[in-house]
Amino acid sequence: MTYNYVCLDRISFLIYNSFKKREEMAKFIEVNGNLKVRKADLIVRARYKLNPLSLKFITTLIAGLKRSDDINEIYQFRVKDFKELTKLKRKDLYWAVKEALKELLEKPIYIPKGKTPDDNSFLMLNWVASAEYKEGEGIVEFEISNKLRPYLLEAKEKFLKYKLENILPLKSGYSIRMYEILKDWLELNSRYGNKAEKIIKVDELREILEIPRSYQYGDIKRRIIEKSKKELIEHTDIIFDYEEIKTGRKVTHIKFIIQPNPKKSLQEKKKAQNYDLKSLKHFVSLLRKNYSGNYRTFGYKTIDNKIYWLKISGDGLIYGTGEHGLKDFNSLESEKIYKIWYEIAKENEEYYELLKNGLDFEDVYKRDADFRLSFKKIIEELKEKGKI
Repeated sequence: MTYNYVCLDRISFLIYNSFKKREEMAKFIEVNGNLKVRKADLIVRARYKLNPLSLKFITTLIAGLKRSDDINEIYQFRVKDFKELTKLKRKDLYWAVKEALKELLEKPIYIPKGKTPDDNSFLMLNWVASAEYKEGEGIVEFEISNKLRPYLLEAKEKFLKYKLENILPLKSGYSIRMYEILKDWLELNSRYGNKAEKIIKVDELREILEIPRSYQYGDIKRRIIEKSKKELIEHTDIIFDYEEIKTGRKVTHIKFIIQPNPKKSLQEKKKAQNYDLKSLKHFVSLLRKNYSGNYRTFGYKTIDNKIYWLKISGDGLIYGTGEHGLKDFNSLESEKIYKIWYEIAKENEEYYELLKNGLDFEDVYKRDADFRLSFKKIIEELKEKGKI
């Protein structure tokens, strides 16, 4: 009998240590507006309704996910950082956090799975497997639902991608949902994200946003569409207008006209002026300062289907290394390569930050799937525009 107690104590100890180890190894998310949110189109179009704080919590968590994360990863972020970034002024913060976490555990998301318009199949699941608020530490801790992970991480899905800073200032949960839906339509229906038009049934919009049946169209227009229009102009990178389409005397469809927010674009341009990218000369100086003679890579070049990782010699000329050996580039070839990667850096802030910090491009490119996918997309767009 003593032996059995010893075994049980030992098992309990191991279980405790296992949970303790997982807790200590939780992935910490540094909350900042530059975090990139990735959501599959099916998530964007799914049926759900959460209050603004719950939506911002789960979106912040999503922004911290990486494909390389363990399937049972635990995530944490500081409520203080979140509060400062969202300018949350609630005095009853504990109660608000508790209610937000409760919503994420209790209010399901319905993901459409039908292959045809008549197929009403759907998947219903919770946003998180567990949620914990550690008041003494001011930390929120989550485990993402494993069934939800593929819609957030798998490469085969079409993804909406945007900066977290766009939704954190929004006060209405409907405004957050409208931003994501309209942003997704803009990216899917315009070649370069310039302008898009989309017609949707009022009943379909009502279903996606889970608008109460007590709302008449006038309520939807005033409380949701007009309010979203005002908030998106003020805080996000897109704006929209809309036209009502009637069947008889009843508004049955809405035509949304979506385009980038000129105000936000101007802010981004001003921000870009702080880059060391004012000219090709500045860019080359940055590269030579951080990469000359240290064997770190700043990019790649494909020759005859062979990849060469680009490095800079002590005299400023570029050379490539790879499985197929060494490739030297003369001064004219080096100048052309510098110009190509200058164009890429102007379009990809994440890549520019990598260069500023003198990080090894090859290492980041191979290790970070999110960076790799984003990078490939920008390369394709630049090729289509004839810039590289």
